Amino acid sequence: MDAAAANALAIPPVPVHRPTTVPEDTITLAAGVWLLAGTYVDGWAHNNLHDLETFFTPWHAVLYSGFAVCALWLAALTWRRHSPGARWTEAIPAGYGPAAAGVVLFLASGAADFAWHSVFGIEQNLKALFSPSHLGLAAGGFLILSAPFSAAWHAPVRSRSQLVPAFVSAMLSGMVAAFILQEFAVFARHGLVQTYAGPAGQSAVAAPTSSGILVALGSFFVSTVVLFVPVLLLSLRWHLNAAVPAAMAFVPSVAMQLMVAMRDAWLVPAALVGSVLVGLVWAVVRPAPGRHGRIMTAAALSPVVFWAAYFAGVALHDGALSFSPEIWGGTLAWTGLEMLGLAILTLKGGSTAGLPHRR
Repeated sequence: MDAAAANALAIPPVPVHRPTTVPEDTITLAAGVWLLAGTYVDGWAHNNLHDLETFFTPWHAVLYSGFAVCALWLAALTWRRHSPGARWTEAIPAGYGPAAAGVVLFLASGAADFAWHSVFGIEQNLKALFSPSHLGLAAGGFLILSAPFSAAWHAPVRSRSQLVPAFVSAMLSGMVAAFILQEFAVFARHGLVQTYAGPAGQSAVAAPTSSGILVALGSFFVSTVVLFVPVLLLSLRWHLNAAVPAAMAFVPSVAMQLMVAMRDAWLVPAALVGSVLVGLVWAVVRPAPGRHGRIMTAAALSPVVFWAAYFAGVALHDGALSFSPEIWGGTLAWTGLEMLGLAILTLKGGSTAGLPHRR
């Protein structure tokens, strides 16, 4: 018997890790929303309050209570799947292994955060994003929030309504990345692309510096990855309703404005317009698993139309743009090429090889 025949007759191995149900993933997601809400509330405090002098704050209470709920729920899922004599690691639900590691990382980073604050005080603004303990908390939170997405990726075929936790999970995971990279968040402020000159109250839009242009381009690169890579990953496995990419662009953008106390609230309508345009792109192009050309087209066009709405909103608000047409047009082109390149690498890299396409 040759090797091919032997493989055809072989009994498939029984998976060690049992999958979760959709209700279980939904509860995981609800606990994750609690955790993420605490993260953004704490971010709001670091951005807007200047007299933080203690680790024991109401916002930390929301953050760490959300983590406790996530950890207890993951422990309950593992306990229910544990068989006598089996290893506890084998009882972790399918796709939840990274989340279990995230719980450990978050717990260790929380202890380190307490020690860090005790020694160095409470960080604010940019310094808070470079704190090693905060980076550990963000990484742990990312792993926890991605559990429903990972579980759906490993699960048998699910209906579109049953995939809602996976879609929301991907968006929330991106919001964790957006939080820790908030200094690069385009929709957190409009001063990123605008330069002003003149006395206070009478300042006018002026030409940007070369360094300002480079910082802005880097911010658009980072924000593009944070917002649109989760959408790209979902599109590799499932056919997405146009509302999904639109929501995944809009919700994180609004969350960033809320965290900075809506200092540029007029950017929210710009984000809404951009998100609607993203949805229209997906409705017209109709990307689907296996349709590589359509996926690449939608991935490339999405940031172009989304950031175009941002530039238009800033221009309408200020009456002009600091960026010349070559700069803002080139920025749109760069972000489109960025997502096109990532889509090509993902698709041609064989990340979906051997995996069934799911609707």
